[in-house]
Amino acid sequence: MRSLRLSSIAVVWMLPLTVVTPLQADEPAPAAAPHVRPLTADARDLVSTGLARSELIRKMVDHLEASDLVVYVALRWFMADRTGQLTFIGSTGGVRYAMIRIGSGHILSDEIATLGHELRHAVEVADAPAVVDRVSFARHYARIGMDLGRVGVSRQYETTTAVEAGQYVARELAEPLAGSRVGGR
Repeated sequence: MRSLRLSSIAVVWMLPLTVVTPLQADEPAPAAAPHVRPLTADARDLVSTGLARSELIRKMVDHLEASDLVVYVALRWFMADRTGQLTFIGSTGGVRYAMIRIGSGHILSDEIATLGHELRHAVEVADAPAVVDRVSFARHYARIGMDLGRVGVSRQYETTTAVEAGQYVARELAEPLAGSRVGGR
């Protein structure tokens, strides 16, 4: 719970630090901030590696970039069997915010597969414009997901598409890298 509160505080404190400055006539417009935003160097490395090694992760990130959903990514320790989680933070000014937490301390390929799984959940939210707060988020997953029961004070849901996305990314990672050879010359 303390980690969740600290992550939320970090997000809340980061948002007011954005400063808008007027452009000069000869200055190019700045690039838009990415919609998938790792919060730490470890999360940035995980996302970068996932993008480099998985076509599906690239497609999901591209999909999110074209949406109104901003997704923060963080690594953290989880108790029990949990390897990842998507939490809806809120919405303001036509932008919605969510947080992906990936369980750290696992094999890198497992963490990337979990990232693919959680990114699929983010795409599910991006494609559901009615999800604008935690109540509509819970209602959305009660409609599209399988109820896994309560963990603490919140219900947990799973979707077949997210499970399949994680499995697909795991298979992509198991394939040899382009240009590499196994045995022989």
